[in-house]
Amino acid sequence: MAGKFEIDLKVIIMGIALVVIAAMGSAYITFLVFSRSVGVVSGQAAVEKQGYGPIHEIGEFTVNLMVPPGFAPRFVRTGVAVEVSDKRCLAELTQREAQVRDAVIAILRSKTHDDIAGASGMEKLRHEIAGAISDLLQGGKVVNVFFTDLVVQ
Repeated sequence: MAGKFEIDLKVIIMGIALVVIAAMGSAYITFLVFSRSVGVVSGQAAVEKQGYGPIHEIGEFTVNLMVPPGFAPRFVRTGVAVEVSDKRCLAELTQREAQVRDAVIAILRSKTHDDIAGASGMEKLRHEIAGAISDLLQGGKVVNVFFTDLVVQ
């Protein structure tokens, strides 16, 4: 009876050793996979951070969206900030604040809920706002548009 107990103990020890080795191997492989993907993402982020220009907060907008006749009204509330190519644009944006806000409101009012739904819709909206504001500026251009707040209802 004592011999049978020793064999069972050896099998248990071997099983535990195999589980520990398998866990260490899978942890090492997971570390390798995630360390490579983080390196790629952090490398891209470092390139993007170098190119940030001055940012101007345009303000918050609450605007009715375009809806077909007979449908309930929908609206969007958003905060908008723009990144410009150089510091001289900041003064011009401040001087032309009314024109800039009017351009953003006109763009937002022309959109339907489906137009701004999803990532592709928001990206199109960013480009449209950037183009409209850049057309107003004499020196410089809008590089990026940031939505600091966004509620669509």
